[in-house]
Amino acid sequence: MSRHLLRPLYCLTLLLPCLSACSQDNAAPVDVVLVGDRAAALSEDGDMDPARAALTSATQEGLVDFDAEGRITPGLAESWIVTDDGLSYIFRLRTMRDGEDEPITADDIRSLLSAAIDRQQDTALGLDFQAIEAIYARTSRVIEIRLKSPMPEFLNLLAGPELAVQTGRGNPQIMVLDTDGTGEPRLLPPALPEGADNPFSDAEPLEMRILPSKEAVNFFQSGKAAVLLNGNVDGLPFVRMGGLLRGSIRLDPVSGLFGLAVARREEGFLSDPANREALSMAIDRDALIEPFNIGGWVPTTRIFPAGLPDSAGPPQERWQAITMEDRQAIARRRVQSWTGANDAAPQLTVALPPGRGGDLLFNRLRRDLAAIGVGLRRTVDRDEADLWLVDEVARYRMARWYLNRMNCGISQAACSPEADALVQEAVGEADDMRRAALMAEAEALIAAENGFIPFGAPIRFSLVRGSVDGFAVNPLGVHPLSPLALPPT
Repeated sequence: MSRHLLRPLYCLTLLLPCLSACSQDNAAPVDVVLVGDRAAALSEDGDMDPARAALTSATQEGLVDFDAEGRITPGLAESWIVTDDGLSYIFRLRTMRDGEDEPITADDIRSLLSAAIDRQQDTALGLDFQAIEAIYARTSRVIEIRLKSPMPEFLNLLAGPELAVQTGRGNPQIMVLDTDGTGEPRLLPPALPEGADNPFSDAEPLEMRILPSKEAVNFFQSGKAAVLLNGNVDGLPFVRMGGLLRGSIRLDPVSGLFGLAVARREEGFLSDPANREALSMAIDRDALIEPFNIGGWVPTTRIFPAGLPDSAGPPQERWQAITMEDRQAIARRRVQSWTGANDAAPQLTVALPPGRGGDLLFNRLRRDLAAIGVGLRRTVDRDEADLWLVDEVARYRMARWYLNRMNCGISQAACSPEADALVQEAVGEADDMRRAALMAEAEALIAAENGFIPFGAPIRFSLVRGSVDGFAVNPLGVHPLSPLALPPT
């Protein structure tokens, strides 16, 4: 995306709004605005939020990477094969040299990957990586990753930014992060050896801003950016639909967890799985999302989507034969029973995003829970909340991904140690039928705990001008920055 070609097209796309913005501000529009926390995104520490993940993926590389459509492409590895049993992934590395012109070997990469995996201990992603039995450097350019059991879409896990490493130079897709002395991030063309083929040779720096949801959407809609990435439910209410902006919103068909985690309690209303189920039964999911005006979004009462390769869960929704009114009536009777025994109605707190999206969710949730006799107030303290929003896109389509995020050692929500043990056993189980049975039992235990109240798939959107190349919606919601920087062909 070369700015000297892109900028004139902004005004063609935005018409009068852009003319007005250009007349008020002589500064040229930036290329990309990322929704996120600027300080966290530019830090080398802390959580890998979406903005930081985008910058990491643009400036470092994994064994494999994602393209604009979420497909696996070469990274450190120029090619790979998977053995017939699905247990070994064998990668041939491209020839690489570091900044001091020393060769980078398979053993170097093995050490970097092992260290990156070790840093994920005590996280859900660390549990995902427990599927790896060992990493071997077979020759100076060949790495083998051996799994304990087959894992479809394992390459998606390897392509994540947490396993990206800095190798010096040589990859024509890896850009250089710079702040140009202004503090605002921008990506420079790759630093390649003299004479190397460089697809970015005619590209200008990719100028960026990192802003919170509301500010990011307003920044885009005022004509100051070509692309907005990482949009979620908190920013969606600020998107102006229709008119001159019609068609600029792009929704990714992602899957994952979007709903409320229910705190683990030893006493009180939430200590009973039946009461936790009552909360889930009471929520009208269609009405919950109605204010966001999203076409095609499908609510669900299931934690695990239908059709996962390692899932034996029922494809039908929970309480399918019961009307919304009857569900709330059943939930109300449970609450009344608890209230009568405790001389007080249950009062719960919920932690939600701080913006307009969180406001809309809270108003609907408070109404539904009030209908069954449960009081709800909002809190900013996630650690003290009874309920909190979970909003995470699945890296790979397996029940194991969902179960790992509900592990008792990872989540503070109501959980099942027995389910955790079954998942751990299943990861190392060689027999397909036995492994499937273990996973089915773990799913049933987690569902019975009612420690998570699902709403539906996570909401991920981007805002894109018609003049932009290098962007595509995809089921993983990944949008690498490098393709956006390529000059038009």
